[in-house]
Amino acid sequence: MKKIMMLVALLITVTTLMGQRSERTNAFMYNRNGEYEKAREAIDKAVEHPKTMDDATAWMYRGIIYLNIYINEDVKHLDDEALEKSLVSLKRAMELDEKDRLDKNTEIIPRIEAIGQLYFEEAVEEFNNSDFGEASGLFLKSYNVADGIDKVDTLAIMNAAMAAARGELFQETIDLYSQVLAIGVSEAEVYRNLAIAYRGLENSEKMMEYLEKGREVYPDDAGLILEEINAYLAIGEGEKVVDDLKMLVEQDPENFSIYFVLGTIYGDETNEEMFDVVVAEEYYTRAIEINPEYYDAIYNLGALYINESNKIQIVANDLPLSETKKYEKLTEEANVIIRKALPYLEKAYEMNPSDAETVQVLRTVYARFNEVEKLEKLNE
Repeated sequence: MKKIMMLVALLITVTTLMGQRSERTNAFMYNRNGEYEKAREAIDKAVEHPKTMDDATAWMYRGIIYLNIYINEDVKHLDDEALEKSLVSLKRAMELDEKDRLDKNTEIIPRIEAIGQLYFEEAVEEFNNSDFGEASGLFLKSYNVADGIDKVDTLAIMNAAMAAARGELFQETIDLYSQVLAIGVSEAEVYRNLAIAYRGLENSEKMMEYLEKGREVYPDDAGLILEEINAYLAIGEGEKVVDDLKMLVEQDPENFSIYFVLGTIYGDETNEEMFDVVVAEEYYTRAIEINPEYYDAIYNLGALYINESNKIQIVANDLPLSETKKYEKLTEEANVIIRKALPYLEKAYEMNPSDAETVQVLRTVYARFNEVEKLEKLNE
């Protein structure tokens, strides 16, 4: 009797095990026939059961099934995490298959590489939709998938960092570009975006550190030169990059923004060493010649003239009453400069009529020159 009971117990055990292996077989067949919902139900039962939860083949089938679910639009809705579950399953299969009976180089690794590519494609889509934070995370996921099979996807990690930079995710940008440098990638873009990120975090010391490192390796890179200019302007030391700006002008003589920056540097009255009205006027004028609709240059040139006329008028107003002729001479000098400013002020107003300062200056000028019609129209 005891022997019979032992045989019965053994039969039950074998039957249970066979039942779970049957689920694995069912999953395989359902998958082969394109019945992915049934395949998913069967394989999930197989990998959850104690008897087959450590079965490498079952986990490999699960990875394949969930990958098929992800790439088939008709059933993709079955699981929002299908791609991640596929990756986890395939990695688990490799862990369990210590003797490589499944031939991972043929059956598993190519599928993991495909998963990395799918994450990359998702990232591109999010980037094109301007969701830079999501794109960065997906590019990083693609990189990590490759890293998990001992491969380095330089493009994925570079794109992850670049997307973070585009999204102004400053700390993420720093972290990701630090990884880029750690894997031996050294490009001008890396140093430039690191400097931008540190500028965004108001860390001037680190900003300048990476600009210096970048300029050492890429002394003629226009992007790095431009960022160095922005950095010095941000800390109020624009005069330090005048030579770089002039070099950029030679490289790109039609770049109106460079002329504008030079104009702002030479037109900055707070910097006594650099301030030069004539030079500032030349640079602003050149910027406007290249781009007649460049509002910032138009506004700044008008303001430059007005400021200079105000200085002359202040001197005239401070004269004693007996100095009538000198007063009139200085006032006319101021008027000449104001008339130079007027077309630029009117153009600035036309482009941005809501700017209160421009409106107020124009009112003053029209009243000064007795331009009644223009003044009435402006007051409307």
